[in-house]
Amino acid sequence: MVAGAHLREGWDALGTMLSAMLVFGLPAWWLSEALGQVWVLPVALVLGMAAAITTIWVRYSDHGP
Repeated sequence: MVAGAHLREGWDALGTMLSAMLVFGLPAWWLSEALGQVWVLPVALVLGMAAAITTIWVRYSDHGP
């Protein structure tokens, strides 16, 4: 492993988490405003974080030999 590569993986994981909040959160915010339902945004953010965590887990897990 190249020196400092683990730092790059950390920044990549953080970027994945933040982008999931944007990708799931912005449409959900618009939808919650359009429908007048406040529960849409928190549910979408939780689903976005679950998707991001799953993506990070699959991408960086050790698949063995």
